Amino acid sequence: MRRASLLTFVEVAVVAAWIVLAGISLTRSTDDSGTLIPIDVDALVTGTMSEEWMGIYVEDQKVGYAFTGTARTVEGGKLIQSRSAYRMMLFGELREIVQAGVAVVDGEGRLQRFDVLVQSAAANLAARGEVRGDTLMLEVLQAGEASTIEIDIDEPPQIGLTLADHLARASENDLKEGQVFEVPYFSPTMLAKSNMTVRVIGTEILPDGNEAFWVERDFEGIVSRTLINRGGDTLREEMSGGGLPIWSVRETREQAVKMPDDQEPVDFIALSAVPLKGYLKNPRERMSLSLAVTGVGLDRIFSQPPLQTLTDDRVIISVPMKAELPSPEVADSSPAMAEFLVATPFMPVDHRDIQAQSAKTLGGIGDRKEAVQALVDWTYKYLEKTPVVGVPNALEVLQVGKGDCNEHTSLFVALARAGGIPARIAAGLVYSDRVSNTGAFYYHAWPEVWFGEETGWVPVDPTFGQFPADATHVKIVEGDLARQIELMGVMGRIGFELIKDETPEGSAGSQPE
Repeated sequence: MRRASLLTFVEVAVVAAWIVLAGISLTRSTDDSGTLIPIDVDALVTGTMSEEWMGIYVEDQKVGYAFTGTARTVEGGKLIQSRSAYRMMLFGELREIVQAGVAVVDGEGRLQRFDVLVQSAAANLAARGEVRGDTLMLEVLQAGEASTIEIDIDEPPQIGLTLADHLARASENDLKEGQVFEVPYFSPTMLAKSNMTVRVIGTEILPDGNEAFWVERDFEGIVSRTLINRGGDTLREEMSGGGLPIWSVRETREQAVKMPDDQEPVDFIALSAVPLKGYLKNPRERMSLSLAVTGVGLDRIFSQPPLQTLTDDRVIISVPMKAELPSPEVADSSPAMAEFLVATPFMPVDHRDIQAQSAKTLGGIGDRKEAVQALVDWTYKYLEKTPVVGVPNALEVLQVGKGDCNEHTSLFVALARAGGIPARIAAGLVYSDRVSNTGAFYYHAWPEVWFGEETGWVPVDPTFGQFPADATHVKIVEGDLARQIELMGVMGRIGFELIKDETPEGSAGSQPE
C-alpha cells in the first residue's frame, strides 16, 4: 500500500485545506505526434487496485480526508491515483477546492507521466506531463487555453503523487537513522523544480512491536515529516512549518469520510497571522517603517535598498512619494527589461483579451506614472474582493472578475506587460487589522513596476488600490509562483517588533481596505 504525500496539497494552497472526496480521475499518454492525449486506464492496469484513506487535521479538528489508489500496470510499473477536495474558511468565507491526479511510474519507480487537476470556484488548472529522455514535457491548461513547456531534467523527478511510493521503496531497502539523501522534485501546480532533501531523523516502535521511521522532507523551505513502517506504509504525516499545525493519519474508509458537523471551521487566515509587538497607526498611509525581525534570520528577508534595507536585526522600508517619481514613457523596450515584459504560463501577456484590456485601459496615456495609476484603479475597481484558493491565471482572473491579492497581482502584471511596462511579482507580508482589532501581518502578494535606473522598482498594490504601496509591505520573495513557495520557509516562525520611527508619515494614495 502506498499513499500520496501531504505536500501535494500544501503546494496548491499555502495555508492547506478542508478536504472532501471528489470522484475525478485523469490520465494521459502520447501519440506519435507528441501530443498529450487520453489513455484507457482499464487497459493500462492489471490486477486489483488497492485503496488507502487518510484523515487530515488542523490542530485537533478533523478537516477532511483523502483517497489514494495504486495498481500494477501491464508494463510492470505502477499507476497511482489520488482524489481529494479542500474546503477552507478564509476571512469567514468557506471556499472549496477539488483536486485529482494520476501518475504512472516504471518498475524502478521512475516517473513516466502524470495528470493533475485543481478546481475551485474562481481558479482551475490542469497540468499534464510526460518524461521524454532528458526533457519533461508539460502542458498547462487554464482559462480554456493550453500552453506547452519543456523543462530540462537530469533524471525523472518525483512529484507529490509519487513521492510516498519513492519513500516506501527506500524503506523496503532498509532505511537507517541518520541517512540523508537528495530527491529531484517537481511541483506541477507551482511549476517549481528543485532537489528535496530527505533525512531519516528517528525511529518509533509501533504498538505491534515493529519498527517505523520518521523521515523529514525539505523542499524549498517546506518541511514535513512522515512515519513509514518497514513495509513501506505511510502511517502519519506532519507539517513542521507553515504556521498551521497540520497532520494526517491513516484511517479506515469509514473513519476518514466521517466529518464532524458540530465544529466551527478553522479560519486559516487568522491562524497564519504574524504577530506584531507594538501599535501601528494608519498603516495604509505609512511611507516608512522600521521593524525588528524575530524568529528567522535576516537572510530570509529580501534586500532591496533603498526601498527595503536590512541592518542589524531589522528591516527598514522607505517608499518614495508618488510626486517624487519620474514620468518616463509608458513602454520600455530596453533589453535589460525584456524578462519583465514576457508572457509566462500563468500570465499569457500575448493573449488577445489581455492585450485588448491593456490597450483599452492605457489608451491615450502618455507617461508611465499615469499609466500605472490607471492600471491600479481599473484592477482595484474591476475585481470583486473575495478569497480564492488555487493557482491564479491572469486570463482566468480577467474572465471571472474576482479574487484576492494573487489574482489582483497576476492580472495587473499581465496588463502592465501587455502595455510595455516592466512589471514583476513580489510576495511577503502586509499589515492589516481586518481579522483582529490589534492587527497583525498576513501573507500577501503585490506588483512592482520599473521606473528607471535612478528610481528602480516601485511597489504598487491593486488589492488595496495603492500607488505606491504603503511601507507595511515586507518583501520576502520575488517572482512567479515557483518562487512564492519559499514563503513557507518563514511561515509560523517569523515575528516583528515595531521600532519607533520619527520620520513623518506621508500619504500612499490609498483607498479603504
